[in-house]
Amino acid sequence: MPGTASSTPRKLSTEAKNTLWNHGIYQFGNALAGVFISLYLWKLTNDLWINGAFQLIMLLSAPIATVYIGRIAKIKDRLYAYRAGIYLTALFYVLILIVQERMVDYYIWFACLKGVSTAFYWLGNFTMISDVTNNENRHKYLGWNAMVTHVANLSGPALAGLIIASFSEMKGYILVFGLSSLMFVLASVLSLHIKKKPTHHTAYYLKYTRLILKKRPDFTRSLVGWFIIGLPQGIMMYVPAILLFQVLPQESWVGYLNAFFLSLSIISSYILSVKGNEASTNAYLSLAAWGFVGSAMVLLWDISLWTVIVFMCVSSLFKPLQANTYTAHYYQLIGDMPLKENFRIESIVIRESVINCGRAAGVLLFMLTAGQIDHVWLPWILVFIMLMQVFIRPLIHKTI
Repeated sequence: MPGTASSTPRKLSTEAKNTLWNHGIYQFGNALAGVFISLYLWKLTNDLWINGAFQLIMLLSAPIATVYIGRIAKIKDRLYAYRAGIYLTALFYVLILIVQERMVDYYIWFACLKGVSTAFYWLGNFTMISDVTNNENRHKYLGWNAMVTHVANLSGPALAGLIIASFSEMKGYILVFGLSSLMFVLASVLSLHIKKKPTHHTAYYLKYTRLILKKRPDFTRSLVGWFIIGLPQGIMMYVPAILLFQVLPQESWVGYLNAFFLSLSIISSYILSVKGNEASTNAYLSLAAWGFVGSAMVLLWDISLWTVIVFMCVSSLFKPLQANTYTAHYYQLIGDMPLKENFRIESIVIRESVINCGRAAGVLLFMLTAGQIDHVWLPWILVFIMLMQVFIRPLIHKTI
C-alpha cells in the first residue's frame, strides 16, 4: 500500500511527513484564533453560558456531520472530507471578519459551522493516519504528530496574544482571525500534494455498527473509553483560557502562558515518540489518569494564579500520553476487526461521534452544575471528571 511501506518498519514515509507538515499548518491557523474565540465571546458578552452554549452546539453538530461525510469519504476518498474541513474552517474565520462584533447575534450558526468543519477535517486526518502508518511506527508518528500540533498551538497563541496586545479594542482580534484564514488557504494548497488512495470497497458499513458492537465487546469497551476521554476535553476547550483571563486579565499573557503549557506537551510528546511502545499501554493510561486527578485537586485549594498554572502544567504534560496511547490502541483494534481496513472510515466516524458526545456531556455537566467561572462547584466538577479517567485502563485490560 502506498505511503505505508518502508525498508525500516519505524521509519516514516514521505507521504506521512507531508501529512504532518500540512497538519501543522492547519493547527497553526486554528491555534492563532482558537484560544481567543472563547475570549472574544467573553469580552463581547461577559457570559460564560454563551461560551458553553457555543461549545455544546459545536460538539453536537459534529457527530451529525461526521456520519454524513463518512459516506462521502468511503464512496470517493478521505481527501474530500479532509479538504472540505480546511475550506469550511477558512470560511468560519472569514465570516467572523465580515460580521465582527455581530458574531454574538449569530453564534448558534457559527457554532454549527465550526462543528461541521472540525468533523470533516478530523475524519479525513484520522483516516489518513491509518493509511500512512503501521503498527511498528504508529507510536512514532503519533508522537511527531503531537509535537507538530503542540508547536503550532504554542506559537499560535503567543503570536496572537502579541498582535491583540498591540492594537486597541477589537482590532487585534480581527487581525488574528484574518491571519488564521490565510493559514487555511495555505493548507488548502498544500493538501493538493496528498495523493488519493484508490479503493474498490465503497460500501458504507456503518449500519452494521450494532452487530459489530454485539460481537466485539472489546470494541464496545474502547468506545466507552473514548466517551470518558471526551468528558474533560469539552470543558478544557474554553474554561482554561477564561480562568487564566480571570486571574491575569491580559490577553497577551493568556497567549504566552498557553505557549508555555504547550511546550510541556511538546516535551511529553517527544519522549513518547522516542520511548513509546505498545507493551506499556496500561502503564501509560494509568499514569496519565492519576496525573489528571492530581492536577485538578490543586484547584480545590483555591482558584488563583499559581493553582491555575499548576493545573495547566500538569494536565499539559499528561494529555499527550493519554491521547497518543489510546489512539494507537484504537488503530490496532481496527486492524484486528473482521472487515479490517474496509471498516476503517466507519471506525473513525464512530470514534469521532462518541468522543464528541463525551465532550458535549462534559460541557453540559459543567453548565448545569458550576455554570459560572467563580462557582464553588467548578473545581469539584473538574476533579470528578478527571477521576473518571482512571476507569479507561480497565476497559482495555482484556484486549492487550
